[in-house]
Amino acid sequence: MVQLPHNRELHVERPQPASRLQGLVRYGTGLLILALLGGALLILDRWLEQTSIADIRQAIGRIDREQLLLAAGTAAVSYWLLTLYDVLALRHLRRSLPYRWVAFTAFTSYAFSHSLGFASIIGATVRYRLYAPRGLGALDVAQITLFVVTTFMLGLATVLPVVMLIDPGALKALHVPPESATLLGLSALGLLVAYALAGFWLRRPLRLFGYDIAFPRPPIATGQLLLGLCDLSLASAVLYLCLPATEAVSYMDVVVAFGLALVAGIISHVPGGLGVFDAIVLVSLTPEMAGNDVMAGLLVFRLIYYLAPLILAGLMFGVLEAFQARHRISSASRGLSAAISPAVPLVLAACTFITGAFLLFSRATPEETLPAPFDAAALPLVEMSHFTGSIVGVLLILLAHAIQRRLHAAWVLSLVLLAMGTAASLLKGGDWQEAIVPALIFLALLPARGEFHRRGAILHHPLPSSWFVATGVALASAFWLGLFSYKRVAFSDDLWWHFALHGDASRFLRASVAVGVIALAAAVVHLVAAASRLRQQEPAAGRHPRKERFVVEQPPRPGARTRRRA
Repeated sequence: MVQLPHNRELHVERPQPASRLQGLVRYGTGLLILALLGGALLILDRWLEQTSIADIRQAIGRIDREQLLLAAGTAAVSYWLLTLYDVLALRHLRRSLPYRWVAFTAFTSYAFSHSLGFASIIGATVRYRLYAPRGLGALDVAQITLFVVTTFMLGLATVLPVVMLIDPGALKALHVPPESATLLGLSALGLLVAYALAGFWLRRPLRLFGYDIAFPRPPIATGQLLLGLCDLSLASAVLYLCLPATEAVSYMDVVVAFGLALVAGIISHVPGGLGVFDAIVLVSLTPEMAGNDVMAGLLVFRLIYYLAPLILAGLMFGVLEAFQARHRISSASRGLSAAISPAVPLVLAACTFITGAFLLFSRATPEETLPAPFDAAALPLVEMSHFTGSIVGVLLILLAHAIQRRLHAAWVLSLVLLAMGTAASLLKGGDWQEAIVPALIFLALLPARGEFHRRGAILHHPLPSSWFVATGVALASAFWLGLFSYKRVAFSDDLWWHFALHGDASRFLRASVAVGVIALAAAVVHLVAAASRLRQQEPAAGRHPRKERFVVEQPPRPGARTRRRA
């Protein structure tokens, strides 16, 4: 393990700024990801040709309340197992931390990576910001992240062979004969057993592609296989319990579909596997189950397994910040609040982004019914609240990156927009269930004022490629959802000027234009900012990059004494 000495001054050369080619590659990759999303949405549109949004809503209404409670409990157990990934990783590194802190860190990182994707990047970022105050360095966090990702992949490689042995016919969607499935399952399990036992013979790290790969000890490797298997089995069970007609498919069918969808989502790099994951599950299960039932289960699954943990993580951070601001907690709790401080902006940025996407998705679907007080006299209120909610949604998505950068102006604007989003949800039809989401994020963001101390222009900093992809995925998915919801409406020029209480299609068209104009304007501003920043950073011709002196500080080791500087 390589470590830098504490407070050692280093003379290094300033790194060259990223070339235009590197920038084009990054954004070109982002465009490729968006193209894959477009392909997945086309598959969904093709397989749901005879399904309407009303059919999906009816299917959601057929899900038993007991099923939902059992699905929520299963999801809670699954997230508890995910915390053991980090526990096992720390044991592999022979490091020790309190379980409550490990569980808090692991839960937060998985809540992010499940909802936003980029697990290796976002998970590592969250872990570093929460583990560094506890004495772990960047190399430790990188090893933990690699171990966790490896454990997940091993679980994915274990669950399918187990299914092949238990129910060989479950792979009929892949046209694999039962005899071949059994043989493949035995072969795959043999390789996994060899991995678990490799630590007996390979005591020294294996040199591969210039890297030293150390196999874990057999107990650790066995724990990886069992943890991954149990976790993916429980996550599949959550999806199975969210389906309105569980008798139509077997649990093993859902496990296979879930595993294949995860692989496709990982390969596509679409944030959260949005569209790609859903398309694979839909194609895998529709031979035995109606498309509206599958989509209903997927929607409820995303709410329980993705959205709810993310909001809970944001509220946990918000509560700690609120208590710290009021000085009503003990010194130990204040230390906990100080330790989580580096991760607060990232947590709240993700919550802000998801809330904006949630508002856009809700505006893309028609209202089922309007309460009795909403008659023709309330038409201007309904129109204004729907349009305002869409504008608030796209602005929250665009502000999320500025929240991560701790900009005070972004914090203020986000609070205003969240309040407006809550009011718009209530005014457009008394939709209090929808209003809960922006209201909760408002309460989580409000006490964190001390974390947003930086001054500066919100759009001055260019948007990173990862945020560019996430924004494109959210906007494209919301637009597709609107087209799907109103595919049976005869679109014409008259719709642009049609105003009625149930004129949801017209409201969607007008709001989509406004959202598109705002997103396009923001993209132009970000591109201009990126070009200007690149020109300023380019060294003059023939000039060598100058050397600079800076101090690299390692996080203090637990129990080490520090000396205060005068």
